[in-house]
Amino acid sequence: MTAERNGLIDYGRFLAALGLVWFFSQAPGNRIAYLSVPFLLIILTLPISESVATKARRLLLPFLIWSAVFAVVQIAQALKLHAPPLGWWQNYMLLTGTWYHLWILPFAFLASVLAPWFQNPIASLGTALLVAIFMAVQGTPEALPFGLWSFGILPVLVGIAYLAWGWRLAVVALVLSSTILFLGRPAPDNITIFVGTALALFCMANRLPATPTSDWCGRMSTWIILAHPLAIIIGQSLRITFIELALFSVVVSVILAQILDAAVNGTHRQRLELS
Repeated sequence: MTAERNGLIDYGRFLAALGLVWFFSQAPGNRIAYLSVPFLLIILTLPISESVATKARRLLLPFLIWSAVFAVVQIAQALKLHAPPLGWWQNYMLLTGTWYHLWILPFAFLASVLAPWFQNPIASLGTALLVAIFMAVQGTPEALPFGLWSFGILPVLVGIAYLAWGWRLAVVALVLSSTILFLGRPAPDNITIFVGTALALFCMANRLPATPTSDWCGRMSTWIILAHPLAIIIGQSLRITFIELALFSVVVSVILAQILDAAVNGTHRQRLELS
């Protein structure tokens, strides 16, 4: 934990990760919980000063590992239903992963790699407006993964605008691009993009001191994002539904995240002791 770390971002990541669990549990209020997706896309994409290798370790390595984990889950579910073991496979999963939430990792990696090219204030603002105009005229692509990725383009560009020229340019980019979307093609996702992106800007523009609690929230958020479908699957196997499934999945996701974090940190400490 460094003095430069913003505790508010870690708290926000933790709440957004829990929102992701609530959304995918399909409980009432899941549309509000979907605000977590644009928030997380911005936070995962930034900072853009990392090397490509560091970005790959942070985003692509977990993507590959957890795609393998959920591939096993998919095969197990197929066998349980007496279906072909690989009947669930689609070619687009090479870019989206083997479970519905993993698409945000390769998207964040690609956006982070391309972000330096848009750091100029004119480039970030202009591209955000052009993307908004294109989406207002053409709509959201149906083909995967481009339909998913189109949801994250504007939040990421607004985040880059924040780095390029501070929160004022970011607010201008967000307000103008959202206005174009609202006027050109009204849709519930427009509100989700606007509010989720605004919340991310608030957390980046304001600071709270880093504490052991904020550090814990940051670590848990990563594991919750990756592993939460396992909690939902456990709840569904117990025939839990509705709000109860969401609450169960939130609690179990945090417990599972703590177990995974402890296991990984314990293994790391053992390696240091043996070296």
